[in-house]
Amino acid sequence: MCGIFGVVGKTDANELLEISKILKHRGPDDEGFCSIPDVKHFSGPDTVGSLDFPLISGNFNGAFGYRRLSILDLSPKGHQPMERDGYVIVFNGEIYNFLSIRKELEELGYTFKSSGDTEVLLTSYIHWGERCVEHFNGMWAFAIWDPKRKIIFASRDRFGIKPFIYFHDGKYFAFASEEKALLKFSKVPKKVNMNDARRYLVWGMQNFFEECMFEGMKRLLPSHNLVFDVESGRIKIYKYWDVNPNIQKAEYDEKQARIYFERFREIFTDAVKLRLISDVKVGTALSGGIDSSSVVYTINELMKDQKIPSIGDVQYTFSAVYGNYKADESKWIDIVASETHVRSFKVMPDQEDLSKSLEGIAYVHDEPFDSTSTYAQYRVMKLVKESGVTVTLDGQGGDEIAGGYPLYMPIMVAENFPNRTFFSEIKNLKKANASFSLFLRTIGTKYMNSLAQKRYFEEISSQIFKHKIKFIPYGGRAKSEFSHMNLRAWADMREELVDLLKTADRNSMAFSIESRFPYLDYRLVEFAMSVPSAYKIHDGWTKYLSRRSFEGLINEKILWRKDKLGFPTPQKEWFEMGFEKFAKNYIIQSRLIKEMNVKVEKVPHKILWRIVNLAAWEKAFQF
Repeated sequence: MCGIFGVVGKTDANELLEISKILKHRGPDDEGFCSIPDVKHFSGPDTVGSLDFPLISGNFNGAFGYRRLSILDLSPKGHQPMERDGYVIVFNGEIYNFLSIRKELEELGYTFKSSGDTEVLLTSYIHWGERCVEHFNGMWAFAIWDPKRKIIFASRDRFGIKPFIYFHDGKYFAFASEEKALLKFSKVPKKVNMNDARRYLVWGMQNFFEECMFEGMKRLLPSHNLVFDVESGRIKIYKYWDVNPNIQKAEYDEKQARIYFERFREIFTDAVKLRLISDVKVGTALSGGIDSSSVVYTINELMKDQKIPSIGDVQYTFSAVYGNYKADESKWIDIVASETHVRSFKVMPDQEDLSKSLEGIAYVHDEPFDSTSTYAQYRVMKLVKESGVTVTLDGQGGDEIAGGYPLYMPIMVAENFPNRTFFSEIKNLKKANASFSLFLRTIGTKYMNSLAQKRYFEEISSQIFKHKIKFIPYGGRAKSEFSHMNLRAWADMREELVDLLKTADRNSMAFSIESRFPYLDYRLVEFAMSVPSAYKIHDGWTKYLSRRSFEGLINEKILWRKDKLGFPTPQKEWFEMGFEKFAKNYIIQSRLIKEMNVKVEKVPHKILWRIVNLAAWEKAFQF
């Protein structure tokens, strides 16, 4: 897990060192540079002492740079930029199945100098070319200099767990793990993308768009590859992976259900196993819900059969708690901790610390974010760092693949009209926290997508802006996909989940922590999306696929919880206790908010949070 960057075009050592310094939190253990197209390696102030490279100096026509967080092969052999036969790579992430790929390549005649996954990735590209990504099970953002084709080949993992931000003006091409690092490249304008700022205030985070809040920067989207031709200056971007969710109507059958449940748990268990491969200590983020609990219980079961070096004698868990507030999930966290004998670490975020941390967190995240849950996760990752753990496993993705959100219930009911599933489940709407009125709204929205979207925009924008603004479409499918539960879940994974993964990356890497996500093993996602919706929501129970798959493993009280909370904070109470007053006073000082003609009074807390975040972002980056 690391920070990567690169520049094609005139640059110098000072500029490269500044970019590297900005990314130090992503990789405090080592630093490296390599010029391209002439491949020469250089060191920086933080390069490990045993590597005998000259200190970087002078001017360059192009270069790669790297900051290392040592997770696999802690020796200097894992140093990057890594070279093989003139090919050079900078890589951020983990290829969990690298051992099986390495074995396959060794059988083909390749030999390896290191014991980590970076050399395996680079060798995979040398052997399979751009299709190498089809072999990988993991999370990644990488760039490879190909000396034969005179191109830079870059790729981002299937779900967008790892970031890849780039700038291209036709003459210069540059990329980095974070937007703030690219700002240190002199050719990148330090300017607000006003259209994206307005989009954020109305729709919230939208990391499924290429555009960033910084003018001129773009994201390489999940499941996409990028090819930059150094000689012509042209870029080609294409998608390398997708899923076709099962949209067939099906009636629940217990015999078939048991086959699905067994396979789901089998793949999930293997996904957890793979994500425990580490040369540093691994812990688990625990909220008390089914998804995070399933990770903790699965690790506990694996520990009964064999010693797991990355876990040690005791599994560590990390949680946010809130005392007497409704958002507190201590009751459930304590059940898991008691039954699995973990060492439970807890932190209690509060609104006073949030007020003090606002600008610092805005800087960490590069762009404004949607809720105070992001702040709570930030505090959890700080706790992880203080405990001495370097890698965490997290339950993100479990709701989307197993049918966990209440809105999925009315969509599933509607899609099954007029078969027996429709009539048996419509009476169970309330049981799944999905009222009949929500069902009717779902049906209505299904047939009035564009009209409903425009009405929503007009309503929300009138609450935010003093003057009417031009219509900005949502741009994605998630808010208008009501035809099938699996299609909606897949749209949520490609849009809403991408936002959550970005905040997870920035929060964890701010403290040099690597977060891994077993539910986002592509094998599990492909399988889950092939399961008909009738097996994900059944007898009024959302997330039925997970509940039944983990029977006999997770405590029954947690497994059959009805009070789904997600990862909440007492945001409403915090606003009432003084954060609202603080936010309004803070916003008044913002030049950007005034320029955008944004209201301050009588806006809902959800919108006020976005506005104060935008103001904090402006101040953090000194626009």
